Amino acid sequence: MSKVSRKFNLLLILSVSLSVLFSSMSITVYLLIRSERDLHEKDLIHLQGLAENISGFLDHAFTLNYQLSINPDIRKSILEAGEWEERRALYSERFNTGTAPGGGSGFPLLADLQQRYDFVELFFLQDKDGDQCARSSGPLGRRADRWWFKQMAVNQDYRAFLSHSYYSLTGAKPVASIFHPVMDGGRFIGIMGMDINFQKLQELVESYMVLEDMYAIVTDMEGVVIAHPDSRMISEIYNLKEMTRSVLKDKDAAMDAHGYRELETSPLDLPGELSEAVRRAIDGEQGYYDNVLFAEGAQNVYFAPVVLSGAIGNEANYVILLIHDRSPIIRTRNSIFIYILVFIFTIILVLYFLFHKRFRKNILHPLEVLIDSMKNIDFEHFQEIELVTDDEFTLLSGSYNKLRRKLVEANSELKQKVDFLRESESGYKAFSDIGLALSTERNVDRLMELILKEAQNLTRAEGGTLYRYNREQNVLEFSILRNEVMGSHQGGTSGKTVSLPPVPMEKEGKPNTSNVSSFAAVTGKVINISDVYDTEEGFDFSGVQDYDRINNYKSRSMLVIPMKNIEGNLIGVIQLINARDSEKKEVRPFSAFAEGLIISLASQAAVALTNVQLNRDLEELFYAFIRSIAAAIDEKSAYTGGHIRRVVTLTMLIAEELNRRNLELKGTVLLEEEELEELRLAAWMHDIGKITTPESLIDKQTKLEGMNDRIEIIEYRHRMFETVASGGQAVESNPELHEDDLDFLKQINGSGDYLSDEKLARLENIAGRRFHVNGREYFYLNDEEKRRLSIRRGNLTEEERYEIEHHAAMTRRILNELKFPDHLAHVSDYASMHHEKLDGSGYPQGLRGEDIPLQARIISVADIFEALTAKDRPYRRPMKLSRALNILDFMVKDGHIDGDILKSFVESSALTRYVKEGLNPEQIDIDLTERKDLEER
Repeated sequence: MSKVSRKFNLLLILSVSLSVLFSSMSITVYLLIRSERDLHEKDLIHLQGLAENISGFLDHAFTLNYQLSINPDIRKSILEAGEWEERRALYSERFNTGTAPGGGSGFPLLADLQQRYDFVELFFLQDKDGDQCARSSGPLGRRADRWWFKQMAVNQDYRAFLSHSYYSLTGAKPVASIFHPVMDGGRFIGIMGMDINFQKLQELVESYMVLEDMYAIVTDMEGVVIAHPDSRMISEIYNLKEMTRSVLKDKDAAMDAHGYRELETSPLDLPGELSEAVRRAIDGEQGYYDNVLFAEGAQNVYFAPVVLSGAIGNEANYVILLIHDRSPIIRTRNSIFIYILVFIFTIILVLYFLFHKRFRKNILHPLEVLIDSMKNIDFEHFQEIELVTDDEFTLLSGSYNKLRRKLVEANSELKQKVDFLRESESGYKAFSDIGLALSTERNVDRLMELILKEAQNLTRAEGGTLYRYNREQNVLEFSILRNEVMGSHQGGTSGKTVSLPPVPMEKEGKPNTSNVSSFAAVTGKVINISDVYDTEEGFDFSGVQDYDRINNYKSRSMLVIPMKNIEGNLIGVIQLINARDSEKKEVRPFSAFAEGLIISLASQAAVALTNVQLNRDLEELFYAFIRSIAAAIDEKSAYTGGHIRRVVTLTMLIAEELNRRNLELKGTVLLEEEELEELRLAAWMHDIGKITTPESLIDKQTKLEGMNDRIEIIEYRHRMFETVASGGQAVESNPELHEDDLDFLKQINGSGDYLSDEKLARLENIAGRRFHVNGREYFYLNDEEKRRLSIRRGNLTEEERYEIEHHAAMTRRILNELKFPDHLAHVSDYASMHHEKLDGSGYPQGLRGEDIPLQARIISVADIFEALTAKDRPYRRPMKLSRALNILDFMVKDGHIDGDILKSFVESSALTRYVKEGLNPEQIDIDLTERKDLEER
């Protein structure tokens, strides 16, 4: 072989070898870098999903303890607890306090809940002095010396909180405690506590692990390990923040100053990055450390905070650590490098021993195919390299194809896991948002619609039905039907009534298990069917099939989940139809993940519906109580029955008319729904201060009326003077008696009309007359009688009027004692200001103009109009409508009431509606239909 040939062959060999080496190394580095980046992304997604799951678990524990803190039986057990010794003895007699948690081991509600929730170590309840009233197991104890009791009861810091981890006195193992205040009518009466163990949290962490080369660690806000694959690290106290290990000195260890058992502490030999990661996560940071050197080798450490949304005032977070072993990655990298080196060395040897022509034919071409394949590598679509040669390249291409196939399969598997993690993250985030929305919605129709809509969104379901359980009729009623594909929406806020008949829970005296919805409701089971047309479940799907035929639709997959409240009572059923893929193109069965999400949603939805119903029941009870008080105030006087009820009616009619007019003129309403509710309540309570007003003043009909009407005494005195004069005992200086003077006094006594100067002068003349009888001098009227008869307008003296007017101030004082919620915060103001006048001459505060709220001005007009037109006053005839409106007009001119409010009311149909129902026919002297008389006014 010539030198040129050798050089050419050597050059070819070197060129091809370097090309293969460069391309192989480039691809290898690229794959490793991409793999490393994808690994970090997947691990961070995994970490975040696990953190949110743990946060949900702890929030569930907070919610459970909170529900107990507001439970009536819990409050009752505190309020009815006796003296300590008697209480402890009686408790020990009633329950088997020496037995393990279970039936009869303690207070039934707490014992049953501890059995139901396996993460609960102990429930305990103590009064405001620290003496326990109830436990789920064990005898009662005194806890006034515990730090947590001092923090809440002694410091009067009534906020829920979560303790750090410590050794339980009852279980001799690490636990954490949750504390909530127990309140009664706004008064602190005790503390509801719950010890939680971490076994359930450990199971949750382990169930979330999808790869064998990683594990998770959870610590509390002080860095104490509460979940770890090594059970030894959770049976003792391992503090990764301080890098210490703490165990009991002995089984009978003494208590320290804070009420915890004394521990023996030793240092931990773990990487410092682990302690730094815990500290940063406690402070709310998230991140990771690369290549942390453990005894087992290099590992990646990912950390994130677990936010405790249920605990108020905590400045630290729980911590989730994800430890990912790098050993498989390093082994894979080393294998790839070795394989590439062997591959290159083999090519060089083959090229070295081949001739020039065979080099081109049998080496250069196959290498070009390999290089092209490497350059155009595609992990999504695998296509094998076809090389047919009589040498090792056939084996090499087969090995390369095998390697490519494994890489594609590995990439596909990783992609599926990433997609699952992303779907999990999206689902849990959406679920968190849904929980917030459910907790804030108060309208039942909107709440049910939100439940069904979000259930469809979470599962990408085409259609859905929400049934509500009618306990009285024992049927499932169709509440809402939605189908995105068909564009149909019935029930809820759609305004369209569902015409389908309800599903009976029983047939012929037996539970109805033929319908899938009633089966789920009766049994409490979740039904997940892949194809309703091809199933062996035995359900009657004739109704579904008829629906499909009529609407040209095809139902396939179905998910049916019952909704039950915390007490296990049926609320309703969620039924979803046709889950779709991520692009919403193809129908597929409901996944186990989707099923779990909807089960959680159904549980949360049942709680939300129950809370809304409870709130509605409380509101109805509250308004019934208010109406009862109003009725009692009305019934206090025989002459004001129904006054408050009619003022409420008038107030709301006026408010609705003002809203209608403003909507027409400006496109907005003056008063929103919550403001109307606040106004209605203020109208009901506007006369509550009259509870303190004497009935004699409320019912006073004449100026001289007190315990009795003194006009009778004056008449008796008049008759006595007549008798004396007719018997010959009259004295010449005695004035003449006139019957019309007595009639005059009776007239001004019984009339509330204005007393003119002429009438006042006549009264002075009569009052000054003196009579002499048997040597004694008598005045026709004494000073008090003269003073009362001289009242210019009405029948009340200044003192009596002040006492009557004082009811407005009493209204404010009484209502200020009630703790109204924020949206009813102004009830006291509106109710107590209905006697204020725009010119400042009103009472009790003498407010002027815009200082008087719109709501108070509305009640003022309603109160005056009702008082003028009331038809149930026996001491005067019902006032004509025209006269009442004239009086109101004068009050507008005098600057007493709001003219815009009166004008809006008078010109609206609201006046017609009230007049027809609230006035006698003879009072209506104005043509309300044509309104000519109103325009003339």
